[in-house]
Amino acid sequence: MIGLQKKLCIMSMLLALCSVPAITWAHSEGNHPLINAAGRGDLPQVKALLATKIDVNDGAGRGITALLVASQNGHRSIVQALLSAKADVNIKTRNGDTPLIAATQNGHEEVVQLLKQAGAR
Repeated sequence: MIGLQKKLCIMSMLLALCSVPAITWAHSEGNHPLINAAGRGDLPQVKALLATKIDVNDGAGRGITALLVASQNGHRSIVQALLSAKADVNIKTRNGDTPLIAATQNGHEEVVQLLKQAGAR
C-alpha cells in the first residue's frame, strides 16, 4: 500500500509540473507558489496567495517575479491583481528584463498598456 501511495504522489507531482510553463520552473526551481500560479494563469490561486500577504516582489532568487511571468504569458487579469498588490512594475531580472520587456517581446499589447499606466519604463 505504501508503494502505491508513493507512486500516486510522484504522478501528481509530475502532472503539476507539466501544467506550469518551463520558464517558471527553470527560474524558481518549481517551488514558488505565487510565480507558479501567475505563470499558469490561475487567478483564484493568485488572489488566495496575495490574501496571505505573500511577498509579491519575491524574485525567486533570480529576479523572476510573478509580475514578470504573468506579463510574459499575457495574463492580463493576473497582472492587474499583482499591480493592485503593489508589485514593482520596474523590477529587473539579473539579465535586465522587466515585465514591460517580457510583455512587449511576446506581443501582449493589453498587458503592455497596463504596465505603462502603472509607471513601467
